[in-house]
Amino acid sequence: MNSTEEKIIAKAISLIQNNDYTTLSLRKITKMLGMTTGAFYKHFKDKDDLFYSMSIELSRDLAKQLSFDNIDKTTPFEKLVKISEQFCLRFETQPHLMTFLFFNPSLREITYTENNPFDFLNLIKNLISQVNHSNTTDSDFFIQIWSFIQGYSLLIKNKMTRYDAELIKITLTRLAEDKN
Repeated sequence: MNSTEEKIIAKAISLIQNNDYTTLSLRKITKMLGMTTGAFYKHFKDKDDLFYSMSIELSRDLAKQLSFDNIDKTTPFEKLVKISEQFCLRFETQPHLMTFLFFNPSLREITYTENNPFDFLNLIKNLISQVNHSNTTDSDFFIQIWSFIQGYSLLIKNKMTRYDAELIKITLTRLAEDKN
């Protein structure tokens, strides 16, 4: 990635920190950058391509911020709980950014695959494979965990409930229990 692409990504990320990403048009992005749409198209094929690149960058940043590699005594389950808690809290403090990162249309094709460029997703997948003691596949277990985390986060974001750390721990514990 060249420096112009990095600048475009950084500026677009700064725009969505305080605004709903659905209001972010290509015209607004290029105007804020002082560039033409033609110049934009030299770096990205369309807005979805930019959104995809932004998602990779945001995922990388989130994984770095939430990584617990330096804590040797923390179990994978404890790491998953802590990351889930932080994820929910970020929906309270950074709702536009988190909504973009996990629900923008450029992510429609993302699946539970081994090779993907999303560091945060890979961090979660790795923890889930270590925590899964049920008789379900890692991909199905991921869907169960991820559905709970995202759904609960959206309830918090929309102020339909308040954050409850104990609820996260209890729910993840129940999902992780051996169901044989």
